This record gives sequence, C-alpha cells and structure tokens, in this order.
Amino acid sequence: MLAGQTSTAQLFDNSGSFHEDQQTHRVALMVPLYLELVNDDFCDEAPNNKMLQTKPFSFLHFYEGFMLAADSMANSRGMNLEIKVYDVDNDVNKAVEAIADPWLTKADVIVGPFYIKPFEKVMKFASDNDILIVNPITQRSNIIDNQPNVIKVKPSFDSQLDHLEMLIRDYYHSNSIFIISKDGIADADMISRINEIAERHMDPLSYVPNKEVIKVIKKHQTRWKFLNVEFDEFDYHTDNRRLDIDSLKKVIDDSTAFANRIININYDRDSLKIVSEYASTMRNNLFVVYGNDKMFANEIVNKVTKLTEYFPLTVVMMPEWSKFDRIFNENLMKMKAIYVDDNYIDYQSIRVMSFIKKFRKKYGTEPQVYAYQGFDIGWYFLNALNDHGREFTANLDGYNITLLHSEFHFERKNEDSGFENRFWNVYQFMGYNKMIIKPLLRQSDAEETNGYEMKGVFYDER
Repeated sequence: MLAGQTSTAQLFDNSGSFHEDQQTHRVALMVPLYLELVNDDFCDEAPNNKMLQTKPFSFLHFYEGFMLAADSMANSRGMNLEIKVYDVDNDVNKAVEAIADPWLTKADVIVGPFYIKPFEKVMKFASDNDILIVNPITQRSNIIDNQPNVIKVKPSFDSQLDHLEMLIRDYYHSNSIFIISKDGIADADMISRINEIAERHMDPLSYVPNKEVIKVIKKHQTRWKFLNVEFDEFDYHTDNRRLDIDSLKKVIDDSTAFANRIININYDRDSLKIVSEYASTMRNNLFVVYGNDKMFANEIVNKVTKLTEYFPLTVVMMPEWSKFDRIFNENLMKMKAIYVDDNYIDYQSIRVMSFIKKFRKKYGTEPQVYAYQGFDIGWYFLNALNDHGREFTANLDGYNITLLHSEFHFERKNEDSGFENRFWNVYQFMGYNKMIIKPLLRQSDAEETNGYEMKGVFYDER
C-alpha cells in the first residue's frame, strides 16, 4: 500500500463472512518512508547492505510490523479496519499536507509522526478534532502536558526510578549501596532521587552469622597465602572496620552486625578508590551506576569487573546501557549486571518465534527492533479500539495485554494530561541468559503491582 492511499481492510471471521454491519475503525499511520528517494535508480539497484542503511529503510520495519498486527486482528478477531498510511518524516510540510486530507478528520487513532516538530503539528490537529494520537518514539514527557489526546509509548527515564525502587525494596535492602555517576553535578537531581529511594528502603544493619564470617575470612586468607600476600592472621578489614578473629570464634553461634551505608561517588572526581574502603566482603554490595557516556560505561565495567575478585556485588546500569555494544558478556555475568531496558525480545518465546516466521514469509527478511515495536503498537491499540471503541482511553490505565518486546502500562500525570507508558523491562545477566526480574508478591501491596506478572520468585526465565 503506497503512502497517502486509503486501504480498506476487508476483514473476515473464520467462516469467511464479511461483517457488513460491523463498525469500521479508521486508523492513520504516519511513518517516515522518504518515498521521494525511491526513484527508478533506487529500484533498479541490486539489493545490498548499503541500501538497507538508506532513509527509505529506516522505519520500514515499523510499518511492516504494524500491518502484520492489522492482519492478525483481521484473522483472529474479525476487525473491520480502514488504514491510511502517510509518508511523514522530519519535514513539517509533509505533516501539513497530511492534515489537509479530509479523511483524517474522521480517524479514530493517529499513530505518529515520529519526529517531534511534525508530531506537534499533527498533535494540534488531533486535539482540534478530538482524535487520539500515539507517539511511538519520543521519551520527552512534556508532550503529554495539557494534551489529554496524546498517548506516549516510550517510557521516560524518570519512570526507571519506579523499577529501581522495586529492586532495592524487594532484593537489595540489606546491602550497602554505592551510587556512582559520571558527573555528580550534571546528574544531581537524578542522583538525589536515587538517594531518597535507597534511604527509604535500606535496612540500617545487616546481620551475618559468625560461622559465615569466619568462613569468608578463611577463604581470603587461604588465597593470600597462595599469592604470598602478607596479612595479619588475627585482624581482618571489611565494611570500613576491623574484625577481631579470636573474638568472633568465641561467639561462633552469634552474628555480627554490619552497618549499611549509602556512598555517593562522583567518578570524574573520585574514581572508585573509596569502594575498597567501604565495600563488604561479607554480603552483597549494590552499585547503581548512572551515566550516558559510552567511555564512562566501558571504564566502569572494566574496573568493577576487577572488584568482583574481592567483593560480592551487583551492578544496576542506568539509564540506557543496553544500547552500548562491545561490553563483554563475561564481565556482565561477573557483575550480575542488571539492565533497565524498554526493549526485551526473548527469541525462545513461542510468540516471538511465530512472529519471526510470519514476518519472513510475508516480507522475505529478518525483523529488526522496529518490526517488534510496530507490531506491539498495532496489536495493543487495535485491540483496545476493537474492545472499547474510540473512547478506549477510559480503560487504558488498566488495559494490559501480552506483547512481543515489552509491556504497556499507561498512566496520566493528572486529568489534563495525556497518557505515558511507565513500564521498563528489568533483566539480569545470569550465566549466558538474561533473566527477567519481577517484584516479590506481598499481601500488603498485591493490589499495587501495576500490571506486573507476579510469580513470587526473583528470576523468571521467559
């Protein structure tokens, strides 16, 4: 289907009968296709990898994934759809041309545009005509301010803190917590909020049985002997304190209390020197690392990997470390690295394997990330439209269905704002697998899980 053309999807139920009396839903899809670049020379060129990097292929998989979702709604739910696709990239004039189409005034939902300036132009049109508009790609939260018709799919970095709170509250409250930022001044607001979360949930003390303390000390002393390292057999340093080994042996059935601390580290100023002084060898240490710089990420991974030889630790990497390549999986496993990611594709999932098979059959290529995003957005909003009609936002905050690469948990800031997805995938490297981390089920807050699939376990391999 060419951009700008109308395609009325003749959707049938399993008996092959067309529902003439069933409501037809109108959906507009505004995707950057750059059709002006698809000339005769482009079409005559032999397919190659260089061609796949050109603009016309940038978001093509999103369109293809969305249309697969539309096909699935036709085949599985008998939904009548009229979909119109517009080629709208970062040229505002294309947005102006699109909203001049009289057909668009009767649309139920507009998906796109992808770029912010054209989106703002179409957003005003949608508001004036009371049409729901979905932004599939921006993380800017301000686009939903005073815009009740806007639905923002990409979660903002701000909402990662909800998931960090879950991690500390459920699993790392008995750890000392090292909050590491590349530049503590530039990231001051976020670091302050991370501190507040840690203070809210961290236990003041952790108690370790003396039998376990002695066991750890003996293990280290055996290693030091092997390495010919001098040490005091009766004193041992951990948690910024000295332990008297003879005294511990006298109360072997008792426990030792260790203070949990929050240590803030400005990496540009302090490096990681303070870690060796305050980290614990007796229990896990949680490192929350915040920074967007790739060089910083690589340095942290290399240095923290060396620290794992001395200290048990877990590293939470924020905000988007999943986007950094060339980080060795062996290092991530040693650090028990935790990522917060808006995309998580489980290639062992039956749903994902089925999608890949259908995508290959229809389009003759492997689906990329945008294909999964396009399918999920299509599948979610077409189902919502089919189930609840044009006013589906009345049910959006509790509307959770199974998707391919993530989940959508939409919330409003207030009654005048639009909806924003607050969900991030939280997963940890365990062995060579990525394990999804889920909140623990507690009776007191069973109704506050915001759509998490609760299984009462830490690791759930999808």
